[in-house]
Amino acid sequence: MIKRKFLVLMAVLSFSGVLTGQALALTVSGSVSHPLNVSTDELAKFGAIDARITEYTRDNTFRGVFTYRGVPLRTLLDVAGVRKEEGGFNKPLDLAVVVKGKNGMTTVVSWGEIFYKNPSHVLIAISATPVVPHHAKGCGECHPSAVYQTALDQLNRKIGYPKLVVTKDFYTDRCLEDIVSIEVVDLKKPYERKQGQKLFSPKFTLSNGKAKSVEITDLGGFSRVEATVKEVGDGRGYHGLKQFGGVSLRDLLKKAGATPDTEGAVLISSVDGYRSLFSFGEIYLSPDGDRIMVADSEKGRPLKENGRFALVAPNDLAADRMIKAINKIEVVSLKPQPKVYIISTGCGDTSLLTLEAISVMGKVDTFIASDYQIKQFSKYMGDKPLLFDPMLNYEPRFRKANPGLKPEEAKKRLEEQRAADMKKIRDALAAGKSIGLLDHGDPTIFGGWQHWLEPEVGGRFEVVTGVSAFSAANALFANSKVSTGISACKAADPHNLLCKRASSAILTAPKSLETNEGLLKAVAASGDTLAIFMGLTELKTLVPLLTKYYPPTAPVAIVYKAGYSQSGRLVKTNLKKLIETTERDKEQMLGLIYVGSCVK
Repeated sequence: MIKRKFLVLMAVLSFSGVLTGQALALTVSGSVSHPLNVSTDELAKFGAIDARITEYTRDNTFRGVFTYRGVPLRTLLDVAGVRKEEGGFNKPLDLAVVVKGKNGMTTVVSWGEIFYKNPSHVLIAISATPVVPHHAKGCGECHPSAVYQTALDQLNRKIGYPKLVVTKDFYTDRCLEDIVSIEVVDLKKPYERKQGQKLFSPKFTLSNGKAKSVEITDLGGFSRVEATVKEVGDGRGYHGLKQFGGVSLRDLLKKAGATPDTEGAVLISSVDGYRSLFSFGEIYLSPDGDRIMVADSEKGRPLKENGRFALVAPNDLAADRMIKAINKIEVVSLKPQPKVYIISTGCGDTSLLTLEAISVMGKVDTFIASDYQIKQFSKYMGDKPLLFDPMLNYEPRFRKANPGLKPEEAKKRLEEQRAADMKKIRDALAAGKSIGLLDHGDPTIFGGWQHWLEPEVGGRFEVVTGVSAFSAANALFANSKVSTGISACKAADPHNLLCKRASSAILTAPKSLETNEGLLKAVAASGDTLAIFMGLTELKTLVPLLTKYYPPTAPVAIVYKAGYSQSGRLVKTNLKKLIETTERDKEQMLGLIYVGSCVK
């Protein structure tokens, strides 16, 4: 019943953001089965709980006392379905959850502190009530206003929602406001489980994540700590009351030169590959961090059977993050590296936008997009800044917008404008900001970004693929009971030699065919299907080229505005009538041309 409830709720959240047009509050993505896109209104539909916190940060800033109402982050992750790749360490114990605010700030929460603490420990708050002192009006009787007024003013400050609230942290630096994305990160560290090996390690390596590492063979010289632990495993149940002695993990990290960072975490591994991750926040900001230890004794006796050293987290509700036979402790940074995301927005309707594209839109800091794309996808982009409109650098559009310029002057100004826009990209990356470049269709198929962007940001971009015009056009073929390739050959004339061996569809463009007539000749001879992108504006040179290798009666299909549900159309003709057919149509730009005897 619970699983069914989650699945229904997941379906509502996954698609309502796309269909209702509500502004999105945040995305949940990364190593999950079902990326979510959740509006503030949708968050309010979850079962909410209350938690009171006094906000005070490490820089000695008091931010007020509030009772927050919100949804446990655990609930959102349960709905999204945390998922790890197959073949690696299959437990979620080493997963990190990176939360990002609209201002670009990020913080890390470990999987363990979400799922091995009570749900109220980590909330996504949607509202708050200030806790006002009963005698606030009489504060002036005992103290000057300089003492109390600043504190009282914090109770009336504007709070940005949704807000990450980590209720058990003493210092509340991780309480991010206006969060826009939650990403489950799998570190994907190599995992080689050594079967049959005795679980023992006489030492471990401690690395600060930079250049320094130390080898620990004993815990002498450190201040000792002790803890009584109710050892309960989620898998094997209750294992008794244990008394461990050892050294605070904080002290060991200090020896390695590690510095507290809310964008970092600590990964502890065993000789058999078992591992757990702890956020810097839970180690340094929470009182629970006082008790997280590397133990070397139990009941006053040295650990022997399961290695000399064990990681113990006494305040976890389950002991699954306990690491026996530690052989490595390493600091890892989860600070997002700035990059340019080439985001496919589909090839027509907003319904063809993928959940991954929406998720990436949620976590980038700024956009490169046209006016049309901003109007179409503003509900996913939010109010993040725009670097520039790339269409303004398209030469025909630039000349149209500047009709009075002479060709030499127009070329000079266009080059200056392009250079200024590229500087905006470099400056944004240098400032640590990620950029989302919105592109139609599948950016890896004749994308227009490669020739001007890739040389500038080589190695710092990532393509988020989407539905291409080719896929949408093929769907229109199927809906029109017309098909291409092998399926068409089965229904075609069996005596047609061009159709007997047809097995492929070749995706190309007019310029490519002009420079490689050998390919065109081979495709025509084999009977394969030719799919030509961006061909409507090149027909006067394209048709004579095709006529060299295809007969005038060769069947041709034109798919206009593939992916646009209200205006996508399939028009059939032949090579001889192709120009005449297209000239009669209002659409002169968006069309995919199919040529081949298997187009029936």
